[in-house]
Amino acid sequence: MIEPKTIAEQLMYSTVRISTSTGRGTGFFFNFPFDDKQVVPAIITNKHVIRGSNNQTFLLHTCNPGAGEKSPSGNFQVSLNGGLGNGWIEHPDANIDLCALPIAQVQQALPPPTQPFYVPLSGVPTEVDLKGLDAVQQVVMIGYPNGLWDHVNNLPLIRRGITATHPGVEYMIEGQPGPGVTVIDMACFPGSSGSPVFVYDHGTYAVKDGSTHVGTRAIFLGVLFGGPVRLQDGKIVPRTIPTATVPVAEMQMMINLGYVIKPKHVITLGKHLYSLKGMTYPE
Repeated sequence: MIEPKTIAEQLMYSTVRISTSTGRGTGFFFNFPFDDKQVVPAIITNKHVIRGSNNQTFLLHTCNPGAGEKSPSGNFQVSLNGGLGNGWIEHPDANIDLCALPIAQVQQALPPPTQPFYVPLSGVPTEVDLKGLDAVQQVVMIGYPNGLWDHVNNLPLIRRGITATHPGVEYMIEGQPGPGVTVIDMACFPGSSGSPVFVYDHGTYAVKDGSTHVGTRAIFLGVLFGGPVRLQDGKIVPRTIPTATVPVAEMQMMINLGYVIKPKHVITLGKHLYSLKGMTYPE
């Protein structure tokens, strides 16, 4: 297995493929802060990935016993019984398609002393940070489109696109309630639900003031949850990205755009998780 050293390699280990009785989706690991030394790790995905299911299966990497927590040794399948409100914590806003599962429940399902190997995300850009970006940014999405993945090495697929709206702007989906989103220009397929999206630049990149920087940067842009589709009669309507490919009488065609939940809503989800456990979220 590849020991992740670069930012791109670390992103490969930030996600997990989720299989349920209703389909497949993408989850990602996120460390919510607790204090200076401790965090509360969780798996985050869309509510609609978990909705209707009472059992989920994860195929996790495990830590290489000889290399500590820095190297993966292989795969391990974990099945959990649970659903929304039963293990999975829903975002308190019904219009925000996010939920979280504390990683402790997954760790308890592993035979000791096995530990899962993953590279979690931590922290999100502020509104000021997002407004400081330019309108057009190169973005990547990590996940399992159509359930496809590297089944030998248990790795996700990485896709590239650009922002279709300014990252610092709240794009309101016509006819839909809820907060604004970021729109990306990228083909989004069933199984991509819950995928983390990043502004990603490698080598050199320009910033808003016109200066050029050398290096690599990855900025968490949010979580894919849906996109507009064109119906058979040509009408364009928003749809959540399904977790399973099923035959339908009405033809629906994605138009290569995706809706991304703003990163600030991940923090709101974390605060809600803490409140349910009687904990205080550090500001």
